[in-house]
Parts: sequence; C-alpha cells; structure tokens
Amino acid sequence: MGAKQLQTIYRLVKTRPLPFVEAYIKRQIGREVRGLNGFLKMLELCQKYVYDKAPLEKILLYANMLYDFFEKQPALKLKAAGEQSIKKVVEGHGLTYDGVSMNLRGRDLEVRVKVKGLHGPPKPLAMEIERVLKGKSEFANLNLRIWIE
Repeated sequence: MGAKQLQTIYRLVKTRPLPFVEAYIKRQIGREVRGLNGFLKMLELCQKYVYDKAPLEKILLYANMLYDFFEKQPALKLKAAGEQSIKKVVEGHGLTYDGVSMNLRGRDLEVRVKVKGLHGPPKPLAMEIERVLKGKSEFANLNLRIWIE
C-alpha cells in the first residue's frame, strides 16, 4: 500500500464511521491497486476495532509517521554496509569522495556516487565500485547500477 493510500485511510478513520472505511478499503481491493496485503490487513484491523476506533486511529497515526523510515530501511542498511568500500575505491583513484545515495527497488539497486575531480570516463570507476560491492554478501544477489556524478 502506498503512503498516500495510508494517509487517506487514516483521514477516513478519523472523520467517517468504520463501515464507510471498510467499504472504501473493499473498493480499493476491487480496483486491484498495489498493496493487496496492506489493504487486507487494514480490513482486518477495522473489524478488530469495530467497537472502539481510537486505538485504530493511533495505529494508523504511527503507521503514517513511520512509513518512510521502513520503506527506506533496506537501502539505508546497504548504504551503511557499502559506503566505506566505495569511499576507498574513489580515493584510490585520486578523487574526492562527496557522498553516495542508494535506491532499492526489489532486487535492483541504483547507486549514485558523487565525486570531485573526475576528468576521464566514469566507466572504469563504476566497474571497480561494482566489483567491490558484489564481493560483499549484502550486495551479491542484487542487480547493481552504478552512476558516477
């Protein structure tokens, strides 16, 4: 389920009766929007808290606040695991390391490495970074795309 869908359901729980919220969730399930398991869990929670929706409001409040963190957590762990290795490779080429960002989608990891002082083609540096990362167990089963900026 997307962040916007979760926010919408939270607003509905705060302002509408639970049968309306359940109907909205069932409508989204019928439309086959992404995140079927999230909608099914939300439907289960609505039925569990049918007589007292205050706890459901609190659950959804925290779910909204923590959504981005849990969505980015796998990429943040990978960044922590690979940043020092990337920095060593960049500095080994006589360049200045200026940061890295990672975006994980399924098994595809896009790595954007910011460097200063690169005057030649970036491909050899990108290939070496990929080789070093693939040597780590955390990155072994991922499809890497390395971008040098």
